[in-house]
Amino acid sequence: MGLRIGPGAMVAAAFIGPGTITTASVAGATTGITLIWAIVFSVLATVLLQELAVRSALTTDRDLASLIKGFGAGRWWGTPLLLLIILAVGVGNAAYQSGNLSGAGIGLSTALGIDSAIVVLLCAIAAAILIVINRYRWLERILVALVAMMGVLFSALAILLAPLLSVQSEGRLLPDFSSTNLTLVLALIGTTVVPYNLFLHATAARQRWQGCSVGVALSGARWESCVAIFFGGATTVAIVVVAAALVPGTTDQSPLNAVISAIEVQLPGWGAIVLGIGLFAAGLTSAIAAPVAAGWTICGAMGWSVDPDSSSFKIVALTVVLIGSFFALVTTRPAALIVTAQVTNALLLPLIALVLMMVANSALLPSGYRNSVMLNTLAAVVLATMTLLAVGKLVNILG
Repeated sequence: MGLRIGPGAMVAAAFIGPGTITTASVAGATTGITLIWAIVFSVLATVLLQELAVRSALTTDRDLASLIKGFGAGRWWGTPLLLLIILAVGVGNAAYQSGNLSGAGIGLSTALGIDSAIVVLLCAIAAAILIVINRYRWLERILVALVAMMGVLFSALAILLAPLLSVQSEGRLLPDFSSTNLTLVLALIGTTVVPYNLFLHATAARQRWQGCSVGVALSGARWESCVAIFFGGATTVAIVVVAAALVPGTTDQSPLNAVISAIEVQLPGWGAIVLGIGLFAAGLTSAIAAPVAAGWTICGAMGWSVDPDSSSFKIVALTVVLIGSFFALVTTRPAALIVTAQVTNALLLPLIALVLMMVANSALLPSGYRNSVMLNTLAAVVLATMTLLAVGKLVNILG
């Protein structure tokens, strides 16, 4: 089967955003490669949950938000659940948007020395214009290519630098399942298993394979989604390895800046430029994807038009751009803002995963396309793991 750039590639490009680069850099620099297990879990969870979302959309020809609304129709908990989903995605996307724009600012500031606040403002304006004129797909292939270039750079560096890990202590090499780094674990999961990507992927897949048979659509969606998501996961692992190898311990700089400086030392003259442009592309890709996903989700849940040319869609999407821009411009610690957005996202994940699992088992789907026992078992394991991690973090916060 031929592989074409499709919704799966955009999903991967959306989660290989500033959050992934920043969080993975922090994890590698501060804990070595001890938390790679969290990335492996996240990638497998992403493949599973995205498959549930896409299968539900393609077999019913309905958006995920519309399916959730239909699932709760006539039940006492239907409206509260819908409002909770709207709140979770709306707040989550606004938090993500601030991190996306901050990351784009850091990227061009690193690559070209442009003031990051100016980049944030210009990116926000560009995202808003592309949403208003419904031409954000113009940038798809370019941005995906730039993010892929950055992924290849990190993968090559990880292979070259991996031998440096052999001289580090066992405490930075062996898997760590303790609660000591629970915030980082949640951030790594939150930057990979992204709730808004479920809604984005479901709607984009419907549009991409419109007119195709369900079998052809599902086969194509699963194939390109798996390839793209595994590439994204490999890139995240590579970033952790590079950070662990180049920044072994404490540093006066932030972990992200320390990694950028170290890469420039390894690849003088162009290392930081390539990384900066890749970070900018990752930020801008996500800065467009987040508002679009919010528009599709909230409009679908409210029963409004999900047409990108509709006023309801544009109002929701532009509101996310506006809120995200405000926080990106006023923050004095963009890296901390980005990691915080990932943790917030991870705390919301159990709810989204539970609802998606129930929809994929419901009568809304044709009987032959509902979850099998195996899929339900895997989904239950993912849900239980994410719930335990989220509860553990909340206990830490409240305790």
